[in-house]
Formats: sequence, structure tokens, C-alpha cells
Amino acid sequence: MAVQKIIDKIMYMVYVVEDCFMKRCCLIGLILFLLSLSLVVAQERGERKRGFYIDVGLGFGGISYFGGDTKTIADTFNETADMRLTMDMSLLTIGWALTQNGYLVGTIAGVGDAYIDSEMNQSQLSIGMFGIGTRYYPLPSKKHLQLGLDVGISEIDVLHDEKTVSSDLGFSSRLSAAYDFDSTMTGLTVLLGGTVMLNIIERDTSLSYALFLKLAFK
Repeated sequence: MAVQKIIDKIMYMVYVVEDCFMKRCCLIGLILFLLSLSLVVAQERGERKRGFYIDVGLGFGGISYFGGDTKTIADTFNETADMRLTMDMSLLTIGWALTQNGYLVGTIAGVGDAYIDSEMNQSQLSIGMFGIGTRYYPLPSKKHLQLGLDVGISEIDVLHDEKTVSSDLGFSSRLSAAYDFDSTMTGLTVLLGGTVMLNIIERDTSLSYALFLKLAFK
């Protein structure tokens, strides 16, 4: 039963990040996705030339807050929490190859930092980001290494007592490195890697880190 409650909380964390920030981004993401469908049809799986790219993923890690109201809130939540769970969510990344080594992408991502007490009540800090970036394969002869960089706008959402308060917009950047299990130029693949995300929002700074697993089509 306890395991099921934890699973329910993880799914709720995903919902909160999506619900708070993603309401502002879902329309843009839907338009990008629909436009990309025609590109998928045009790109034959396994062909040697790179084209369309899409990935989604989930990771677990941690986050540090450096001063400001956000750190104060996090410290307050932590005082009454029996468990803390931090998730990194790559909700949607879509792009197109500019070269045979790199893609230009748009990404919607987030970090959920949940504080759960003994009765499974939850408070949460969530950071949502909408940005642009690149996915790059630096070693053409060894196609397993993928590097990523994203920059964009972001906001913090604070969930407590079933109420949500959102910050003004700020800035976030993400770096990632992953192992691509498919050595071919195109096709369905799995990515295993790590990411760090720097956030500067309303003069508050935070840094998250996580190990992730992604499903991608390149």
C-alpha cells in the first residue's frame, strides 16, 4: 500500500508540473506536434540522412536553492517532511536536423521537488521551462554520444494546502549528456544520461541535477 501511495504521488507530481506551467505551453506544443507529423511521414525510418527529432523522458535527482524566498519556502517544507522526491521531466522535445550531427529543437521541461509527510500529504516546488536548444552528436564515427543545451523562459509554482502560487517569468538553461543505444543515423532509440538545470527566477537561483531515461525518434 505504501508503494502504491508513492507511485500515486509521483504521478501527481507530473500532473502538477504539467497543470501549472504547461497550460501556458500546451497549445504551442500541440501546434508543433501536429506540424511535425507531416515531417515524420516524410522521413523513412532507418534512412541515412537525419531529419525529424522527438523525445520524452523522466529522471530522478536533486535540487539546491541559493537564497531568496524559494530557499525559505523549501526549508519550511523540509522541516515537516518525512520524504523528499525530486523529479526531472522532459515533457516534450521536437526539432529538425540542421546538419548530420545536430538538431535545432524546442523543448518543454520541468522539475518537481516534492515534500511528503508521514500521512502522505504533499507540498511541492515546481519549475517549468519552455525553450529552444540543440541536440548534438560530436563524434560522427561513434554515434552513441549525444550532448544537449537548452535555454528559455521559466517560472516557479508553489503548491501547498491544495493552493498554487506562481512566480513571474525567469530564465533557465539545461545541459545534458546521454548515451544513445542506437548507433544508426535515424530510428527509434533509448537515451540514458544526466542533466543539470540552472534557474534564475525573481532573483532566486537554483540548480537541479538528475539521471534520466528518454525515448526518442531521430
